[in-house]
Amino acid sequence: MKYLTVITVTYNAEKTLEKTILSVIGQTAFAQMDYILVDGGSSDRTLDIAHRYKANFATIISERDHGIFDAMNKGAKLAQTPWIVFMNAGDQFYDTCTVDSLRLDISQSDHAIYGDCIRVYNDGQTEYRKARPFFEVDSGIPGIGICHQSIYLPTSWILSHPYRWQQFPHCADFEQIYAFWQERRRLQYVDRPLCLYAYGDGFSSQASHFSQVFEENALITHQRHSLQYYKQKLRMMLSRCKFC
Repeated sequence: MKYLTVITVTYNAEKTLEKTILSVIGQTAFAQMDYILVDGGSSDRTLDIAHRYKANFATIISERDHGIFDAMNKGAKLAQTPWIVFMNAGDQFYDTCTVDSLRLDISQSDHAIYGDCIRVYNDGQTEYRKARPFFEVDSGIPGIGICHQSIYLPTSWILSHPYRWQQFPHCADFEQIYAFWQERRRLQYVDRPLCLYAYGDGFSSQASHFSQVFEENALITHQRHSLQYYKQKLRMMLSRCKFC
């Protein structure tokens, strides 16, 4: 029985999609995995590349959407397995045995599993990033602190609390995990890297979105207009002034 669905969300991703596909189908556990591609109506060669590997996909859909989190919700609704991980265009599993090493249990998808990541920058440089989830951060307005490609979620959790992209267009993944934590659901850490994350192309990692990310993080953690909120906002303003 298959136990994991890998979902790749794309839009005009012809330059990065193939390495993600090869990483997914190269997993030693691939026979126990479903692979879904949710495309937002690409106008480049993204779908040509996907269809080259059509035999490896459970589903390929392409239609206009309302952004990455809307597309992620669509993918989750199509999943037929107890576990889901999102591996978007340009991202890769850490190695060919990553999924096997987690020993995901079909009958006990009652907790999330997360680990570290390796950021891969546009110039090819890499950086090991330890997961430091929001519930371990004791100062400032925290972000999710977990690379999304390094967290394996029960499908039932995502369906019960889908990504709220209308309210949190930049941080719907953080809002979802924060809600699970507030509900005291178990988040299990594994002390090793689980993915190679293509950093810099992601929606919330773009510098132009930092202020929106900060505002949404503050709203999610109920710190908007707190003393901490104003202190951190002032630091951000002063930091920007240094480069004016």
